[in-house]
Amino acid sequence: MAVRLSGTSITFNDNSVQTSDVSDSGGLINVTSHTGSGTYTAPSGTTRVFVKCTGGGGGSAGYLESGGASGYTEKMITGLHGGWTSAVTVGGGGGGVGYYGGGGVGGTSSFGAYCSATGGTGANNHWGHTGGHGGGATGGDLNINGGSGCGHANHHGSAGLGKGGSSYWGGAPARRHSGGELIGPGAPGSGGSGSPTDGGGAATGQPGVGGIVVVYAFR
Repeated sequence: MAVRLSGTSITFNDNSVQTSDVSDSGGLINVTSHTGSGTYTAPSGTTRVFVKCTGGGGGSAGYLESGGASGYTEKMITGLHGGWTSAVTVGGGGGGVGYYGGGGVGGTSSFGAYCSATGGTGANNHWGHTGGHGGGATGGDLNINGGSGCGHANHHGSAGLGKGGSSYWGGAPARRHSGGELIGPGAPGSGGSGSPTDGGGAATGQPGVGGIVVVYAFR
């Protein structure tokens, strides 16, 4: 069937006219990701946004104990317009510490007052030689906890290294068992993977991975 395009209209060979999909309501306008705090401004034509929010991962320690991952929340916000704004807060990863220390807690990420996801807990914050707990979330249409980090393991021989908790976006950085080098950057909000130690506590754990807020704008 032959058609003729004119602006946002489609004319068929029987002279019937249909509005093009580009002007239909509900279509996706754009997607923006935020790895730092700031202000979100809705683009022209926006009537609703869908938000995904993840905080920072917890930090690890120097005897293989690893940090927990951030919680995750998602929310649809309706009744908006182009130019509408909301504050965006993105939590950083908790700091790594030495042998038997308490890893830093990841920061909370939020989208205005609509929804927020707390960061993962650092290693050794609950009991000695244990991984950190995953963070939580509130306010969203869906709220889930982050994964917990691995606890203490032997530092010598072929013992496996502790790995940070996994977030909604994926797993934590892997580590090489002999030298402790990180393999890969890790997903947003995942926990820091624990470092091996020489027995004297010289090694320092890795920080958690920072959070992210992703906003989908719809017509």
